[in-house]
Amino acid sequence: MNQRYTHISALVLTAVTGSLWPLTAFAEGGSSGAAGYLAQLIGGLVLVIGAIVVLGWVLRRTQGGLNRGSQVIEIVAARSVGARERLVLVQVGDEQVLVGVAPSGMRALHTLREPVTAPAGEAPDFSGVLKRAVSRRAPAAGERGQS
Repeated sequence: MNQRYTHISALVLTAVTGSLWPLTAFAEGGSSGAAGYLAQLIGGLVLVIGAIVVLGWVLRRTQGGLNRGSQVIEIVAARSVGARERLVLVQVGDEQVLVGVAPSGMRALHTLREPVTAPAGEAPDFSGVLKRAVSRRAPAAGERGQS
């Protein structure tokens, strides 16, 4: 599968840069130095952009599989307690640590003797939360018509 993507990217790069070869041939054979400079500039730009795209693709493909299955530290739960402050329950091996996270840094608040399990409830969906927020803000039926 990876070889297929390599061939496709090579074909695309060849097709894009192949359209520039007439400009370089014209620049070499002709007396205009500006056309040669333009061909080099466009060709270099296409090669750099192509390299950035290919490297980005490779990094995305390889970073996902580097640490899978070897996670020793897990975040069990997180709760926001202020605008920029959070409480995070972290599982490290068999031990759980309650950590306070603030702009000033992180601090271990408590080490739990008995592991706490997070409730297995569903995360609220955005549409449900939005409907509840709109229904709370909607004016009562008697207030709509009066000005």
